Amino acid sequence: MKRNPIFLALAVCLASRSLTAEPLGRVIASTSWTAAYARAAGASDVFTIAPLELKHPPEYELKPSDLAAVNGARFLVYSGYERFAKRLAETAGSAGLSVTTVYTDNIPATFKEEAKKLALLFGTLPEYEAWARSFDAMTEAMRKKVAAAYPDKRVVAHKFLKTYAEWLGFEVVGTFGPGEPSPAHLLELASAKPALIIDNYHNASGASIAAATKAPVVTLINFPGKDGTRSIEDVFAHNERAFLEAARQRDAAHK
Repeated sequence: MKRNPIFLALAVCLASRSLTAEPLGRVIASTSWTAAYARAAGASDVFTIAPLELKHPPEYELKPSDLAAVNGARFLVYSGYERFAKRLAETAGSAGLSVTTVYTDNIPATFKEEAKKLALLFGTLPEYEAWARSFDAMTEAMRKKVAAAYPDKRVVAHKFLKTYAEWLGFEVVGTFGPGEPSPAHLLELASAKPALIIDNYHNASGASIAAATKAPVVTLINFPGKDGTRSIEDVFAHNERAFLEAARQRDAAHK
């Protein structure tokens, strides 16, 4: 069959572009959470500014060596609420990096949407798509396990985990944080009679609610770092273990 010469020329052009495409190179991430987005998008060389061991990475104070780290990188990924975000973005922009923000939320659909945005920017869409298929299977399995462990779905959740709790199938009957609830708010939350308190490790403030309601507490993470977590998969696995352990302790207490 005779080939169309225009088609052949286009194919050769696209092939040559793919062979000479500029490699992704290093990606600078503001925190371990934005680094998780970059890795999900397909980046393999990711430098994280805020140290992993910090309990609340957005509060990190930049050092001169951090600003020097942008040299030789191609992209900066940050969220915008980091204390150091503006200065970092200005430094990266002046160094010629492509600067982009992501909306940080661990709802799988939102996380995937933001990671795909990065993949399109990085030119790593196939890597992202392979990751997304695996992530979908993992998160759906987690959701089913947690739902089965909590027949009573009424929870009081930290404000920054409300949508995450709802994705898991819980009925959020009240929210709290950041910061300790006022006496009036505490009374309101206790009167909702939740079966579980969902607190946030990074700015925990649910202890008084747990004391008032006698409900078990599960403390979740958003940022990788705690207990050796590094990826978003690690975060979900950590949170799944926390839910199942809280359910085990609840059941043991009622025997």
